[in-house]
Amino acid sequence: MKNIVEQLREQLVQLFLEKNDLLDDEVVELSQQLDQYILEIQSRMMQKNRN
Repeated sequence: MKNIVEQLREQLVQLFLEKNDLLDDEVVELSQQLDQYILEIQSRMMQKNRN
């Protein structure tokens, strides 16, 4: 999953450089996808720490 996050992050940077607009629909959508994966990783880490 960390590999996916890194790939999405790289895609997001490239997309932003192409669009040069943080509010572009594609940039926002990719950013939200990345956020979901990051939250999932954080959630799993918290669960792991509880056990």
